[in-house]
Amino acid sequence: MPIAKLNRTILQTLAESRLEEGRILLANKQWTGSYYLTGLAVECALKACLARAVKQHDYPDKKFVNDMYQHDLKRLAALDAGLSVALQDDLQNDAMLAANWNTIQDWDGEKRYDIVQEQVARSLYDATADATSGVMQWIRGKW
Repeated sequence: MPIAKLNRTILQTLAESRLEEGRILLANKQWTGSYYLTGLAVECALKACLARAVKQHDYPDKKFVNDMYQHDLKRLAALDAGLSVALQDDLQNDAMLAANWNTIQDWDGEKRYDIVQEQVARSLYDATADATSGVMQWIRGKW
């Protein structure tokens, strides 16, 4: 029986599922749920990238592992130096990606306890799901 319940493949699947659920909720005018699940999709996607950094049979650094258990998208993206450098480079070279990252980077999972307005939910979803310069599209190329 493996120790870990999550792995890179499961996190990728969860990211795609949460994004689809966010789309469905958005289409059904459930703004708060859409906002939360869309941001959670990005969180799972970033964690899939981080899982890639943990190699089979390696004993990972405790601080790295502990830092993965958070919900701050900026901090998650910064945990892997290679991912962070690639993100900064691509943000400089793609103005739409930069705008989209700027929209999603401050996602707050605690807003699931708030009332999120339509424009906020739509902006987050659009920045995440854009087919050319969306944050999920960028992450898919890295995971």
